[in-house]
Amino acid sequence: MTNILEHAAASGDDPVLVVRKAPHAAVWSVWAARESHPSEEIFEALSEAEASHWIKASGHEWIDERRRKRNS
Repeated sequence: MTNILEHAAASGDDPVLVVRKAPHAAVWSVWAARESHPSEEIFEALSEAEASHWIKASGHEWIDERRRKRNS
C-alpha cells in the first residue's frame, strides 16, 4: 500500500491517521499508525475523497474514544 495523505496526531500519544491505497484494487483505507506499534486499519473506503472525509468527520472522534479507553 502507498501512503497518500497523512493527518498529524494531536498529541504524542495519539496515532497518525494515514490514507493508503491498495496497489491491487480500487480500495482506500484509513490506518492508525503510532511509533513502535503496528499500524491498524480502521476504515475502508471506495475513494480517496471518502477516506479523507471520514478522517475529517469521524477520525477525531475515533481518536478521542481511543484516548478515553487508554486513560481509563
